[in-house]
Amino acid sequence: MTDTAFSAVMSRLSALDTLSLRVSQDWLAFGLDRVDVLVIEILTVSEVTALPLVNQHRLSPIEADPGRELGLTRVWTGWLGDASDVVPVAMRLTLATGEVE
Repeated sequence: MTDTAFSAVMSRLSALDTLSLRVSQDWLAFGLDRVDVLVIEILTVSEVTALPLVNQHRLSPIEADPGRELGLTRVWTGWLGDASDVVPVAMRLTLATGEVE
C-alpha cells in the first residue's frame, strides 16, 4: 500500500468516537539495525468503537501500564500491515472503562 492507504486508514479512524487519535514516530531495534515505525494511538471510552477495531485489525491484548493507564483501562496493540509499504505501522488502542478488572 502507499501513502493513500495510510490516509484512508487515518480517515476511517478520525470518523470514530474517540477521545484522542495521535500518530507518532518511534523505532525498533533489530540487532544492529534500527527501523522507523509509525504508531497510531487511539483512546476511547466506547466499547462499540474499540471492539470492532480489535477484531478488524487482529489486535492483541497487553497488560495496561499502571503508571500510565491507572489500572482503569484495557489495552490492545498490533501491526497494520496494509497501512503502508513505506514504514511499518503499529496501533495501540486504549479503552478507558472506568472499572478495575
